[in-house]
Amino acid sequence: MKINKTRQLFRLQKIIFYILLVTVIVVLAKFSLQTNQHWDWTKNNRNTLSETTQSFLTQLDAQITIQIFVSPNNEYRSAIETLLSRYQSYSTQLDIHYVDPDFSPNLVRELNIQQQGEMLISQGEQQQHLVDLSEQSLTNALISVSRQQEQWLVFIEGHGERTPLNQANFNLSTWGQQLKQKGFKLQGLNLIEHSQIPANAAAVVIASPERAWLAGEIEILKNYIAQGGNLLWLTEPNDNPFLLALAEQLAIEFVAGTVMDPNAQLLGIDDPQFVLITEYGQQPVQLISDSVTIFPQAVAMETSSSTLDWQHSPLLITQQNVWSETSQMEINNFDIESDSSGPLHLGYLITRLTDGAQEQRIAVIGDGDFISNTYIGNAANLELGIAVINWLVHDDSFIAIPVKTRSDTQLELSKLESLVIGLGFLLVLPTLLLTVGLSIWWYRRRR
Repeated sequence: MKINKTRQLFRLQKIIFYILLVTVIVVLAKFSLQTNQHWDWTKNNRNTLSETTQSFLTQLDAQITIQIFVSPNNEYRSAIETLLSRYQSYSTQLDIHYVDPDFSPNLVRELNIQQQGEMLISQGEQQQHLVDLSEQSLTNALISVSRQQEQWLVFIEGHGERTPLNQANFNLSTWGQQLKQKGFKLQGLNLIEHSQIPANAAAVVIASPERAWLAGEIEILKNYIAQGGNLLWLTEPNDNPFLLALAEQLAIEFVAGTVMDPNAQLLGIDDPQFVLITEYGQQPVQLISDSVTIFPQAVAMETSSSTLDWQHSPLLITQQNVWSETSQMEINNFDIESDSSGPLHLGYLITRLTDGAQEQRIAVIGDGDFISNTYIGNAANLELGIAVINWLVHDDSFIAIPVKTRSDTQLELSKLESLVIGLGFLLVLPTLLLTVGLSIWWYRRRR
C-alpha cells in the first residue's frame, strides 16, 4: 500500500515538473521575443552604434528607403544584415529592401549600380550610393538624404585660387569629390562677374588667392560676413596681405614668416617647412581629427587686441620647438631677434551670435596645401578638411561619428616566444597526452 502511494506521489511530482518546465520555456521564449539585450565586450565597442548614430535614429521622423543590391549567397550579405539590424533596433523609419541584381538587370542599369553589396539610400529626390560598409559612411549617407535643403559651397575665383573643379596637383578636386559624396553642391564664383554672393550659400571658401583683390570685391565679402555668412579662409605665408581688411574684420593678425617644424623628421621628412599638428584645441572638430595632420609651408596667426564680439578658438596648435622663420636663406636656424617661437597657431575657429540668434561660423587656416590633391592623402588631412566643412555648415552630427576600427587584432611574438609555443605544441603537449594515456592504460591493466 505504501509502495503504491509512493509511486503515485512520484508520478505527480514528474507531472508537476514537466508542467513547470514547459511553462518556464514558454515564458522565456515570449520574453526573448519582446526583449532585445546585447553586450559588446570588444575593446572599442566596434559592434555597437555610436551615441551620435543612436541619437539621430531615435529622432528620425521621416521614412528613408534603403535598397541593397546583393545576391542571397554573396559573402557580404551576412555583414550587411548584421549592420542594418543594429540600425533597425533604434528606428522604425528605415524601409529596407534586398534586391538580387541577377534577377533585376533593368533596375541595376537604371540606378547605375556598380557592384555587389552597393546600397542606394533615398528620401524623396535625395539619393546616396554607398559601397563602404561602415557605420560612419552609412550614418553620413542617412543624414545627407534627410537634409531638408541643399548645402551649397561657393568657391571664390578670379585671383588664382585653388578650385575643386580642376584636377591639377595644386587644386582641390579630390577634396571636392569627397564633399559631393556627402551631399554638398559646389559652385565657383567670380565676384567681378557677379556682384553678390548667392543667398543659399551654406558657406564661402577662399582658397589661397595669388593675386590682389579689387576694393569692390573685398567690400562684397565684408558685407557677406557682416550679414552672418559662414566662411572658410585658406591662406598662405605670401598671400595674406591681399585680404588684410578681412583679417581686421575678423580680429586676427598673421605672424611674419613661414612656420618651421623640426619634428617633421619623425615621419622621415627632411624639409622643416612641413608642420605636424597633433593638438586641435578644445572645439568640436577635434572629435574626428585626433590623429596627426601635415601642413606644408604654413603661416601662423594670432588674435588682435580688438576682438569685438567674435569668439576665437585655436584649431591647429604646433609643438613647443616650432618657430616662424622670416629669412628664406637660413630656414634651419632660429633667430631670437626676428623669428617667433612656438607654440604657434595655424588656424582658428571664429564664432559669434547673429541678430537672429544663429551662430555664425568662420574658419581661418594658414595653409591650403594640406587639402590639395598633392597632400590630402597624407595622415588625417582629408578627415580634417571634411570635418571643418561639416562644422561650418552646422552639420555637427557628422563630426561626432567616430570610425570604428579593430583594436589589437595582430599578435606580435618574439623569436623566443615563438620557439616556446612551437616546441610546446610539437613536443610537450604530445608527450603529456601520451603519458596520460599510458598511465590510464597501466592503471586499468593492473585492475
